[in-house]
Amino acid sequence: MRVSALSLVLALLAIGGRPAVAEGLEVQPIIGGNPMRCYDYRGALVRTLQTTQLGDVGRASIIQRMPIISLDTERMAKLPAKLQIFFFMHECAHHVLGHVIQPTLQSERDADCWASNYGRWAGLFTRKDVEDFAPFFAKSNGSKFGHLAGPERQAYILMCFDTPASEPAIYAHSR
Repeated sequence: MRVSALSLVLALLAIGGRPAVAEGLEVQPIIGGNPMRCYDYRGALVRTLQTTQLGDVGRASIIQRMPIISLDTERMAKLPAKLQIFFFMHECAHHVLGHVIQPTLQSERDADCWASNYGRWAGLFTRKDVEDFAPFFAKSNGSKFGHLAGPERQAYILMCFDTPASEPAIYAHSR
């Protein structure tokens, strides 16, 4: 999957600074020990809701025209820091790529690829970090929403890591 310049511009996952809260929702949550930010395809700041009993690690949605990433804190706490970051970026990708407006069966693969690619570009993941995700995906059967089964998903994420989008440094930054 090729990542467009616009989607990278609007992602702007900012690293550094202090956590911030707006309207009861975090605008710079600490994920895997790193303050993170996400902007959607319109340039709107995505808020993060940390909750429990979500039924999944995370979910991207729009509530009253506000882009939201919901994260299950209990599930996230059981994951290594790099995988927590990957899942946050996967949910961010759904906002960046417009999946919350028009999802397809390809959306989950595109979000995995974007998260892996961006993590590589931003220096958040090494190839070894991504290889280390394998045990956490191993028993997954995939989903009717388009998640690949564990070993296939792992191979796909690694393929995306190994074939990054062209020139992402021009369009996104960390601070």
